Amino acid sequence: MLTTVRKATARIPRRLRLPLAGAVALAVAASGLTLAWPDEGGHLTANRAQLRRACGGLLPYGELAGRVPDAVRGKLDQYGTLLQPGEESRSLLNCTLDWQGHGGVHVEAATLVNHLPYELKTEDLLAPGHEAPGVTGRDSDDEGRLWVVAECPAGLTGRARPSTQMYVSVGMDKASVRTRFRIAVEVAAGIAEREHCGSAAALRPPTRVIDTYEEHDADGGPVDSGDYGSVRVEEPGRGIGKCRWMTARSRAGSAPLRGTWTATGDLQRSRLLSVCRAERWNDDRSAYTDPQPAPLEPVTADATSWAGDLGRSAYRDYERDGEYPGFDDRPDTLTDTDATLALWARSECAAGPTYHRVSMRPNLDEAMDGASRLSRTQRTQMSTHVRQLMKAYLSAPEGWPKAQHCHDTEVLGEVEQWT
Repeated sequence: MLTTVRKATARIPRRLRLPLAGAVALAVAASGLTLAWPDEGGHLTANRAQLRRACGGLLPYGELAGRVPDAVRGKLDQYGTLLQPGEESRSLLNCTLDWQGHGGVHVEAATLVNHLPYELKTEDLLAPGHEAPGVTGRDSDDEGRLWVVAECPAGLTGRARPSTQMYVSVGMDKASVRTRFRIAVEVAAGIAEREHCGSAAALRPPTRVIDTYEEHDADGGPVDSGDYGSVRVEEPGRGIGKCRWMTARSRAGSAPLRGTWTATGDLQRSRLLSVCRAERWNDDRSAYTDPQPAPLEPVTADATSWAGDLGRSAYRDYERDGEYPGFDDRPDTLTDTDATLALWARSECAAGPTYHRVSMRPNLDEAMDGASRLSRTQRTQMSTHVRQLMKAYLSAPEGWPKAQHCHDTEVLGEVEQWT
């Protein structure tokens, strides 16, 4: 990064630079003045030129030019293999452009050989946030930055291991979620084009962004503090088509879940990930839906898939918490009504090797009285439920696995998520 001082001295012949710099210092000392470079305006042209060059020229100038201030000079800090070819770095790009007092933008891009630094568990993908249809990624309400994942089918090389996927995350002050999504997608498209690993045309900035969990008061306005007695929640992902298999009414025992269910799913329309969750619960009545679930019958269920390098990153999130097949066979003694049984499988799908995970939480309200030990029959019953759920997920005509042509599925095993 060139500073104002370096730009000025670049015009002075090399043999004169040091004497002249010394003369300036002596003159200032003699006069008793403090040398200062006040920011009083006149920086717009230089700042916009800096914006064009910043982050390897990958930032969308049209999206950001109007935000560049005139009052202060921009400060640029950047590194990564896209900027310094041949140098070792975990990042393709790590770049911060800041205008003190006026906000700034931070962009980070890396291959998914380096795991995504955001949790990809089912509950994280369904947490309140924002999604853009056609873009794999999220802006979670409780996270600092927005992230997207993009494919590079020809491979991003020059790293420890080739990768066919990368992530881009964006943090920006005083910017809408839509603006940050567009920056992330355009940076990803620029990297794909520069690395000759995929089609930039396949990465299009989103035209709309959806809030996945909207709260309104009784009049449809914003919810103020203390207003929670009359909150109306809208979830655009509720009843989404790819999750309807979870709410199918039982026909001769063919439905995977008995009773009345409400299903919710993500809105990303991604071939890299999908998540569905169903609950046997009536919010208005604060009670289970009729008919009442029998003991150990499922009351919540979910089904999630992650493809390619993204799948390995998600699986690692569960590994860190000891929630993967074969880690531990826990005693069948339950002390918590949130006890969950999960089942993992792996398939070949359109975007490559894919992990699938389904889980169910059984009705333990009546079974629990302090610590409760499952009988062998009860444990087998839970296993039967979760395996029926996986079978229904993989074979559902409108489900994600069918849409992504998943085949050659291998069941990896169950995970007892209880203590």
